[in-house]
Amino acid sequence: MGYKQALLVDDDPVFRALAEDMVLDAGVAAIETADDGLSAIAKLKAGLNPDLLICDLNMPTHDGVSLIRALAERRFPGKVLIISGEDSAVIETVAKLARMQSLDIIGSIRKPLTMEALNAVLARGVSAQPRPQPKVVLDAAMPSLLDAAIERGALHPFFQAKVSMAESRIVGAEALARIAVSDTTYTNPVPYIELAERNNRIDDLTFVMTRAVALHTKSFFVDGRPMPVSINISPVSLTRLNFPDMMANAVEGVGIPASQVTLEVTETRLLEYGPEALDIFARLRIKGFGLSIDDFGTGASNIDRLQMYPFTELKIDQTFTRSALTDGFARASVEMSVRLAKEMGLKIVAEGVETVEMWNFLQDLGIDEAQGYLMAKPMAPDAFLTLLANGVPQIPRAIRA
Repeated sequence: MGYKQALLVDDDPVFRALAEDMVLDAGVAAIETADDGLSAIAKLKAGLNPDLLICDLNMPTHDGVSLIRALAERRFPGKVLIISGEDSAVIETVAKLARMQSLDIIGSIRKPLTMEALNAVLARGVSAQPRPQPKVVLDAAMPSLLDAAIERGALHPFFQAKVSMAESRIVGAEALARIAVSDTTYTNPVPYIELAERNNRIDDLTFVMTRAVALHTKSFFVDGRPMPVSINISPVSLTRLNFPDMMANAVEGVGIPASQVTLEVTETRLLEYGPEALDIFARLRIKGFGLSIDDFGTGASNIDRLQMYPFTELKIDQTFTRSALTDGFARASVEMSVRLAKEMGLKIVAEGVETVEMWNFLQDLGIDEAQGYLMAKPMAPDAFLTLLANGVPQIPRAIRA
């Protein structure tokens, strides 16, 4: 399925005319143009709803960086392609800025524009599978709903498959929290995690989640063996010396060993951990838990800090995996992370794998496992059981080769 409508933003009328023809020749059904960011935003406010926005960076009255900021403020849902004559480093910086603001950047092209480059970027943009999700409500956190999650069964784990890159089969899963508002609607869990941290209830929320995950995990098997599962934990818990005992009780009390569970901790928060974290990390490992450094590459950690803690797994952040084929810095970050993890003997997991091209790139690097919409979305336990029985669906032949 191609793009239905593009909005092309560039102040050069000659380039606009040339690019307009090329975009249509590339298969986009319709195209509108604007000569600067202000005109583009005006068209969006007037009701234009493109699924692709193409923009230059150097425009005199309202440049591309300002347009990117305005698109982020409007939560623009379409794809974004940057075509500019600026230095590659400048283009990559703006692309990173856009991704940090949650815009869906499919790539960048340095002028002059060619059909080959345009077709390649547009093909990458439409090759990713859509991301169906349970309906999510984005309201501010309500204490009553946090109480319901902790005390009345409103917290539900969803599971996203981890797939072996060597064998293209499910080898584990990450458990993701969902808080039910109704039978079909779930609220965004992030504000509730933050509320629980502020209200000193994060351990209660974590233990409820852990017990629920462990209960479902008892039914999950791969090749006849109990399936490993990962659970996210808050850095706030890493200040409480009884946390390892409580986590072990939460898991083993349901009937699965701690060795079946990996706890994911966010790399961007490592700098906040005090000396007691070493005590807690060590005791978690002694009890059998695996430890994963999550979102690696997004924070200020270094090799010394990574060596300080007894991690067993390194997870490469999806911000880098999704842009590694189009962003030189992201590609270098992924390659560096893989080399570092291998030198330290860590298992390597890549998040955000959405295209066959991305799978093949990561597979060539020797990454162990992958998560992403190319293989499977997060799903409720019953659906995940079906996925385990049937295997990962519709894996392209190129992956199996």
